[in-house]
Amino acid sequence: MSRPSRRTRAVAAAAAAALAAGTALAVSATGAVASPDRPSAHGCDLGGGVKHVIEITFDNVHFFRDNPNVPSDLELMPHLKQFLERNGSLLSDVHTPLIAHTADDSLTIYTGLYGDRHGMPVSNSYKTYRPDGTTESDGSFVYWTSPVYNSAANAVSGTEPTTPSMVYSPTVPAKPGATGTITPAPWVPFTRAGCSVGDFSTANMVLENTNLDIPTVFGADSPEAQQNAADPDTYKNVEAAQYTGEAVHCARTDNACNSAQRAVADQLPTEPGGYQGYRALFGYRYVGPLVTGGKANLVRNGYQVTDANGDLVDLDGNTIKSTYANIAGFPGFSPTASQSLAYLASMQEAGVPVTYGYISDIHEKKAGQTGCTTASATGTGYPVGPGDPCSIATAKAYDDAFAKFFDRLAKDGITPANTEFVITSEENDHLAGANTLRASKPSPADCDGVTVACHYAAGQIGELQANLPGLLASERGNSTPFAVEPQGAAMYANGRPAPTDPALRQLERDTAALTGDNPYTGATGEKIVNYQAGAVEQRILHMQTADPLRTPSYTIFPKPDYYFDPAFPKCTASTNPAAECVSQYARYAYNHGYYSPDIDITWAGFAGPGVARKGIVGADPRHGPTATADGQNGSPTLTVPQAGKVSTWAEETDIRPTLLSLVGLRDDYLSDGTPLSFILSRHKGDERLDELAATYRQLNSSVGAFATDTLKADTIALASSSAGDQTYNRIESKLTGLADQRDALAQQIKMTLDQGRFGNGHVDRATVAAQLARGKRLLEQAHELLDS
Repeated sequence: MSRPSRRTRAVAAAAAAALAAGTALAVSATGAVASPDRPSAHGCDLGGGVKHVIEITFDNVHFFRDNPNVPSDLELMPHLKQFLERNGSLLSDVHTPLIAHTADDSLTIYTGLYGDRHGMPVSNSYKTYRPDGTTESDGSFVYWTSPVYNSAANAVSGTEPTTPSMVYSPTVPAKPGATGTITPAPWVPFTRAGCSVGDFSTANMVLENTNLDIPTVFGADSPEAQQNAADPDTYKNVEAAQYTGEAVHCARTDNACNSAQRAVADQLPTEPGGYQGYRALFGYRYVGPLVTGGKANLVRNGYQVTDANGDLVDLDGNTIKSTYANIAGFPGFSPTASQSLAYLASMQEAGVPVTYGYISDIHEKKAGQTGCTTASATGTGYPVGPGDPCSIATAKAYDDAFAKFFDRLAKDGITPANTEFVITSEENDHLAGANTLRASKPSPADCDGVTVACHYAAGQIGELQANLPGLLASERGNSTPFAVEPQGAAMYANGRPAPTDPALRQLERDTAALTGDNPYTGATGEKIVNYQAGAVEQRILHMQTADPLRTPSYTIFPKPDYYFDPAFPKCTASTNPAAECVSQYARYAYNHGYYSPDIDITWAGFAGPGVARKGIVGADPRHGPTATADGQNGSPTLTVPQAGKVSTWAEETDIRPTLLSLVGLRDDYLSDGTPLSFILSRHKGDERLDELAATYRQLNSSVGAFATDTLKADTIALASSSAGDQTYNRIESKLTGLADQRDALAQQIKMTLDQGRFGNGHVDRATVAAQLARGKRLLEQAHELLDS
């Protein structure tokens, strides 16, 4: 629901005929290849007494309440929440990059880089300009080394067939056209340290689709590619079950992994420092045997691991199967907690000491559920409101899974005493519709979902789908051709015009003026757009990559109840566009991608050696951005900095360097984040360096004080009309100057923080003082823009 494009059942695949003809790999009837059980890892060299690493990323699991009466998602998982609180620090003031969506946020968490450097700031999909000025639709979910993926054609891009999807920039701003380098891979520091890395459903560290990714890792003429090509199924469900979603990146010292059947070269041709001689396993067909040892009815410490066929089971004992092919294998990119946690536990038990996993959200009707009290939840995957029994039941199932997970790990000797746990949610999303602070409320009004179920009548939740071309044509008389990526929304004007192009400037003015009728608040003709970001501001927001063909002309951040659609609802030549071009769409109700406190503030928990036991760091679940009326629909009167606290402010870019600091490793590139010293028990305490880090976050964050003030200023500039466009030109000139200064200073501060956190710990105090003073002055100058 929050990422429908992630479930790319790719069209690329399978040589059943070739396999039957003798090129087949030796597999059992269930697809399992036997290998010895591996109860422990060998050669994994981590610091700080750490023997294991477990990183889990949720999709849109909320720390804060969406309804003040209903416990939040995390409150409904007390085993998880209390585990993090009692054993470490649970941060409630973590901030996403922009555009805040699964691909960008996940990749930022995994790499410690903003989207301008890892290549995917417009997610989960983006457009690429063709030579004729039109665009193609490309997907962000691909394997790490795959080229640009034309999702509409389900094939390699015809426009950029050799450009990496994960196009890397070592610098900010990114150098336009420098597209020859792939973003450094997250598993590299671990495998170099002798630790194999397992992945389950993690963005881009596993194969995401069959047509593009199977040839990339196995080879265009491989048996796997032949099998894929021979499968007449459009969606390649069998191949998706066998080859996507799961991977183990082998350490050189891991003989079992390297000698496993179909351990292929783990190719990272542009990795800093080189990466030769490493191998990897991809897909259940090859990962499964490593994890199970080919053993049927395997039980470890009282927990069932495999079924009678030797296939992995979830924590409830159910065989993990493909949702679509109904065979044992990868279940799809919306896994439950029971599935993901069972897989991570099984990997750890099989000697894979570093594991990454992904878990889907709880905001939808799950398969087989009945008794939902959200009237519009008529099918699997449809949204349910807070306190709906279906949401409560899903949360309970997730919490039960975590209780079993922690117990199972403890029986394996995997505990916070020797394991770093990092558990987070890549983004929040915004509930479009019912809330007790709005005119549209669930019933009864005081329902809490736990003792009293919340009921939502038809029409109470659902995004407000707005036909963007229809609104522009009917309200503004503007028919300029463009393409739009709706979550954001990223605008690609045909012809790839320059920022000062008159037609583009008029399009910016007209989108700024769009109105719609909001049935939830009763407002008629309300302004839909909160903010807009032109070319320079997109650079400030870390949206300008090394590939200029994927950079939007500009980006719109609407009120989060609204979703800009390129075609629906139909409203050609509407006489009342604010009503006719906007309609409630109950199929989706949780929006993301926008600048809004309830979307851009998420959470992260750390537990393990070196983590201070601070409990909740930041606001508690009752006092989040949705606890005020301004927080309900992304009101410009409540900004992200106003909803956060500088003293506990963290960035998703900080998660990676914090983890590496805890395990005694570092990346071979300069991160955009810095370790969160205020939760580290071993932190020596350098107040000036800590102050510099806090200032840096406000300066470099996509939603910090600098970005917020410049975004507000650019919103004014793009909407302005003046003689010779003087207002626009004046503000853009100032923004350019500030962007140049910010980028230069941010690079210097990153180097200082890196030396202080990962170097010898000694930094020149005069340098720190000077950078701190310059950073504070830049923040002041950005704020002064609003008064100029």
